[in-house]
Amino acid sequence: MKLLHILLFGGALLLDAQPVLRFTYIATWGEQGSGPGQFKFPGGFDAGPAGNLYIADTGNQRIEKFDSRGRFVTEIGGFGWGAEQFDGPVAVDAGNGLDVFVADYNNDRIQRYDKDLHYLASFRAAEHWPEHLMFGFPLDVALSDQGELFCLDGENFRILKMDVLGSPQRSFGDFDSGAGRLEDPRSLFIGLGHRVWISDAGSHELVVFDVHGNFLFRIGRSLFQSPRGMAEIPGGILISADAELGVLALSAEGRLLTRLTGSAEGGFAFREAVDVAVWERFLYVLDRQRHVIDVFKWERLAEGGF
Repeated sequence: MKLLHILLFGGALLLDAQPVLRFTYIATWGEQGSGPGQFKFPGGFDAGPAGNLYIADTGNQRIEKFDSRGRFVTEIGGFGWGAEQFDGPVAVDAGNGLDVFVADYNNDRIQRYDKDLHYLASFRAAEHWPEHLMFGFPLDVALSDQGELFCLDGENFRILKMDVLGSPQRSFGDFDSGAGRLEDPRSLFIGLGHRVWISDAGSHELVVFDVHGNFLFRIGRSLFQSPRGMAEIPGGILISADAELGVLALSAEGRLLTRLTGSAEGGFAFREAVDVAVWERFLYVLDRQRHVIDVFKWERLAEGGF
């Protein structure tokens, strides 16, 4: 790979002297606090098809909803075990536009809401489930376009696949998975081609399965330090947050395209980028230590290179 230039604070990456991808800083949303539109050590977020953002505001034990312009819409939460309470909400999936799934870490459950954050259901392991299909301390959750629900099991370091009603189907990524064994998984993402991507901080790389739980490949060992949440730009470009390095953009083959560590225009450097989301031409980056969402506009400048 020939990298002639990498801009650390936004801009374009040059591959073979031809710029192919540019990120332009737009705005920063939020600040530290407990009021509407504020955050306290947020753990994850997701963008719905209409551009609404749903944020797991972990430190405030709530889920906040923003519209596509960054305006606060509503929230649910507070510490507890009730239908609209949480104990460590760490991740959100809102990709189908109808449902919002929340990984409620310390309550050992996944919560399901509609797009307006009205409660629908709770999913947790049942005593009669087989041992290999149990889960606890969920770290992330994702819904496939086939209606399959995937949970990143933080207790057993594996993936549990369920149907949309929460009935378990299979698990994978644990000690029986051979080359696909997960060491310290942090985030889960279902991308194009029905691939299940896992960011593994233990091996400093991304581990990839198909939706049936078959191990496919690993990428990024020489690129990542502490990989976290992922998203995809049309054309097969994978965007991954890294708590130590910022935000990385990779080609479908795992080739580094560019890395963002902050914005010269915004006058900041990422302190702990834990998640990313893409909606239309916008890239959103969730910074846990700064308690904010940074907004960039992405632009493809050339077709070569990916």
